[in-house]
Amino acid sequence: MTSLLTPTGSAPKSAPGPARAANAVEMLRKAPPWTGIAVLVVAMFVYMSATNEFFLTYANLNNVMRGAVVPLLLAIGTTYVITIGMIDLSLASLMALNTVILLGFMEAGLPVPLAVLAVIVASAVLGGLGNGLFIAKFQMSFMVVTLGTMSVFKAIAQLRTDGNSVQLYDREGFDFVVWLGDGSVGPISVPVALALILLVGSMLLMKYTTLGRSLLAIGGNPEAARIAGIPVERVQMAAFALNGIFVGIAGVVMAGRIQAASPTIGAGMELEVIAAVLLGGSSFMGGKSTFVGTFIGVLFVSLLANVLNLMEVQMFWQGMVTGLVLIVAVGIDRMRSRGRT
Repeated sequence: MTSLLTPTGSAPKSAPGPARAANAVEMLRKAPPWTGIAVLVVAMFVYMSATNEFFLTYANLNNVMRGAVVPLLLAIGTTYVITIGMIDLSLASLMALNTVILLGFMEAGLPVPLAVLAVIVASAVLGGLGNGLFIAKFQMSFMVVTLGTMSVFKAIAQLRTDGNSVQLYDREGFDFVVWLGDGSVGPISVPVALALILLVGSMLLMKYTTLGRSLLAIGGNPEAARIAGIPVERVQMAAFALNGIFVGIAGVVMAGRIQAASPTIGAGMELEVIAAVLLGGSSFMGGKSTFVGTFIGVLFVSLLANVLNLMEVQMFWQGMVTGLVLIVAVGIDRMRSRGRT
């Protein structure tokens, strides 16, 4: 009779099914936080390539990349702010105001390259002082402050232009702005190259500089960062100033693309940008961010919009999809946070 007992000295063998499942779970835990959204991007790309003859054309893919430039610039800035556990709801209004500020500097006779630089500086000041100062120094809620500045920036832009768009294409020297916003060098798109260079620069800043490490430390635990000697308020203001710089660049690129100063351009884009950053793996709670994930998140949102357009889905439904994506992004971030605790 065969013994049902395990022979002495031999180790019990684990079932192959549960072992494989455990290994799969462990691999998923170790995978980058943007893995899931990257898989969705690939799946959409493969599906549309097989079902839509226009999708893989140079014209369409070029439109997707160019259309992703402004959201990517805004998302890079947003990643800095989300790293410290905050968000900026005023970025779309500030971007619109930046196009109007550019108009003002050009009307004042400032050479266009200097006007572009002045817009970026002004945006950094408005972001760093208009938002960062009240949040960091006066300990006000970032939601309240950025909601307030959203209305203020929008009102200033509308007052300056009477709520109308002002054409810029016929202004002297504006060709430089058009080149930044919609130009190309051979087959290389200038705004796409600019956005990717700034993305890489932000990756290096976050990984290799004291400022980057301080942003992550403050997002993880502000009080512990303060005890460690990190100037929390100054770093928080720096995060909003960096965000302002990228919103300024986005405003210049947008002005070059639409060839106008518009007080309403980009309305509602802040939700799309925040959703893209969260989907990419940055944590809404702060202390964890990834610029690679930000890029993939923006690519997903832009590609999704392109797919819906090619499928002739009405704009109203596209707005609903964007809202659902934001809800899903926050939900995923909550689940990640629970998984880490």
